[in-house]
Amino acid sequence: MVAFWHADVEEIDNQMRAFSLIIFGLLVVSTLSKASTAQPVPFVDQNARLEKRVQHFLDREEIAHAIVNDGLSFGAKDWDLRRPVFAGEVEMDFPASIGEGLVTMHVDEWIKAVRLFFTNLRVSQHIAMPLTIEIGSDEAYVRSMPHAQHYLPNDQCDAVQVMGGSYNNWLIRTSEGWKIRKMLQHITWNEGNWYVFEKAEGAVD
Repeated sequence: MVAFWHADVEEIDNQMRAFSLIIFGLLVVSTLSKASTAQPVPFVDQNARLEKRVQHFLDREEIAHAIVNDGLSFGAKDWDLRRPVFAGEVEMDFPASIGEGLVTMHVDEWIKAVRLFFTNLRVSQHIAMPLTIEIGSDEAYVRSMPHAQHYLPNDQCDAVQVMGGSYNNWLIRTSEGWKIRKMLQHITWNEGNWYVFEKAEGAVD
C-alpha cells in the first residue's frame, strides 16, 4: 500500500511537471512572438560603450535569475536558495496569503512565513517568468508571470489548487548583487480546490 501511494504521488508530480513545461513553453513562444510589440525599443542604448552594454546584459541575466530562483525555491523547499534573492528588509503585498496592503518586514520573517505554508503542502511547483525588465543605475523593475500549483491530499475533494496572475517586482543593486526589495502580487485566476490553499496556510482544520 505504501509503495502504491508513493508511486501515485510520483506519477502526479510527473504529470504536474509535464503540464508546467507545456504551459511555460507556450508562454515563452507567446512572449517572443510579441516581443516587437511589447518592447519596441532596444534593450540597451546602441550608442553606449561596449562595457556599458555588456554590463547591462549581465545585470539583466542576474535580475532574471533572482526572479526565477524565487519561484524555484518554493517547489524545492530550498530556503538557502531563497534567502539570497531578497534584500535585508522587504515590502510585500500578497492578498492571497497575508492579506491586503503593503507589509514591511525583515527577509527572515518573510521566509519563515512562506516556509510554514509550503512545509504543509505535499508537493508544489512554481514557475516565475520575467516578462519585462527595466534597469536603472541601481534599481530595476520586473513584471513577472507566475504559475503556481499546490498539491495536498485531503477529504474535501481535489488535491490540487492552481493559481496564476502577475507580480510587480522592484530590485536594488547591492554589494552582493541584485536583490528583490518589494513585491506586489496580482492573482487573476484560480482553479481547483481552494481548500488546499487554506489548509496549507492553517486557515481551516
